[in-house]
Amino acid sequence: MHNYKALKSASKVSVRKQEAADAVYNEDGSVKTQEVREELQVVKKMYSSDTGEAQDDSVKVCSLSHLKSEIDHCKSEVTAMQAKQADLEQLVTDLKAL
Repeated sequence: MHNYKALKSASKVSVRKQEAADAVYNEDGSVKTQEVREELQVVKKMYSSDTGEAQDDSVKVCSLSHLKSEIDHCKSEVTAMQAKQADLEQLVTDLKAL
């Protein structure tokens, strides 16, 4: 989530663990089985841009595995940018040596 730390410090976003139910129904509409699971959620406070009045919160379900893959992607981008920086710095050094 973009800008999470700033939003959290301003009390505009929070996290929670919520129970969610998945139901499988019979042909007659009765519940055949019901599974209760826990969801990790990010809750963001929403306000009207016109009036500033509070609106319904925005709730986004999060997956720790998805967040870990995003972190890994960011780390690989940082590594690639550092390699590019090192190449450019070496080129500048070589050009200055002429």
